[in-house]
Amino acid sequence: MRLRSVSTRLTLTLLLVTLGSLTGLWLTLGAALETFFIREAQTTLRQQADALATQIPTHWSSAIAVRQLTDLTSQQARVHVKIFNKSATTRLMSQGVEDAELVELPLDLIPKTLAGEPQAGNFLIPTAVNYRWWLYSTAPIRQLETGQTVGAVYVAMPLRRPKRFAQQVQGLVMGMAIAATTLATATGLLLSRTLTQPLKVLNRQAQRLEAGDYEARSALKGKDELAQLSHLLDQMAAKLMETLSALQAQETARRELVANVSHDLRTPLAALRVELEAILDGVVTGEKAQLYLQRACRETDYLARLVGQLLLLAKADAGQLRVYPQAVSAVAIAQECLYRMQPSATQAGLKLELCDTSTKTPVWVDPELTGQVVLNLLDNAIKYAPESKVICLKVLPAVETNQQKYVPLQIQDQGKGIEAIVLQRLTERFYRGDSARPRGGMGLGLAIAQQICQFQGGGMRIESQLGQGTVVTLLLPVAT
Repeated sequence: MRLRSVSTRLTLTLLLVTLGSLTGLWLTLGAALETFFIREAQTTLRQQADALATQIPTHWSSAIAVRQLTDLTSQQARVHVKIFNKSATTRLMSQGVEDAELVELPLDLIPKTLAGEPQAGNFLIPTAVNYRWWLYSTAPIRQLETGQTVGAVYVAMPLRRPKRFAQQVQGLVMGMAIAATTLATATGLLLSRTLTQPLKVLNRQAQRLEAGDYEARSALKGKDELAQLSHLLDQMAAKLMETLSALQAQETARRELVANVSHDLRTPLAALRVELEAILDGVVTGEKAQLYLQRACRETDYLARLVGQLLLLAKADAGQLRVYPQAVSAVAIAQECLYRMQPSATQAGLKLELCDTSTKTPVWVDPELTGQVVLNLLDNAIKYAPESKVICLKVLPAVETNQQKYVPLQIQDQGKGIEAIVLQRLTERFYRGDSARPRGGMGLGLAIAQQICQFQGGGMRIESQLGQGTVVTLLLPVAT
């Protein structure tokens, strides 16, 4: 399970890359340094051999002087020096290399040098104990007057010396590289932790969300990609919680709707059955039968309104509600609605008035749907404000809101008003602020009214104060 961790995989990857890089650096640097120092040692030997070959001819006849020059070079440079005569025999030898055995030179090395060809290179002494590989350089000794070759200079050093220099420099460089790599690795591990720690927080949040804890929040700070992902996930969780709350509320409202519909349908159906059976059985005749039939018609109208609201809501939810806007007069719609609701108002002992028609501005709405909204609002005012003497319908001058012009159409009653806590939820579907209110309230009318207004590009506002009544304002878009 630990290998599945992002932090573990990042750490292992970083370590493997670091080790691979250091190994490659070690091999490459070792070979390059060894080649460099061997080349530098070979160059130094050549310069020393040439210097001796230049200085010795002046003192060639003095063995002491030649010995001094030879010893000086071998001791200072810690090299093995041999001076050969013209016959390729050793004239003198100076050993500046400690613990070195006598070196047996290749057979053709000195003869080629005496022939005027300087030699340089390396050779192996298989029998040597301390130094098996040697670097050498030779130079011919020529007389100053005649230029004839009178001897040869041989200078050599163990190959181990430049290799040791190379290893020392390699160790120093690698030490610095390891220190720098260690610092970089520690920094990388710290960065990987700063990267994986937010991922762990997000993972725990996702697990809590999966378990049903929709209040889980990561709340990461910063502006990097992980913080942005955290903010997005928090927003999604918040929206999911809101959606679930809305669904739960809607489900509760739907249960209430079933209970309300069953009650609201059962009561008029029972009344219809009793009244019609009374007429059919001849129990009720004459004027009383006529009264029964009138009440049956009212019950039928009530059922038709219930079914109409449910069908309208179903069409809106299914996206099948068709809106056919046209330029019409808001005053004409108001007058038609007043005419149709006048009988209901008269029966309730209320008066409907068109209080203000100061605007003639046409509106761009569907007249049938808008009329249904106004009829619904007037019906609510009649039912729920029985103490109101007058219900006013106003068509006010156009106003501008959010760079859009609207004609306000207001329905104002003088009832007892609505509490603020109820007012906030009046447009929620299936919400019933008063379970004891008159028959016919399923909590759909205002929700449907608001939805129809929005479909037409308008809006609806509800204002109310306890003891002063309620004002419902429809904002109808102006026809352009």
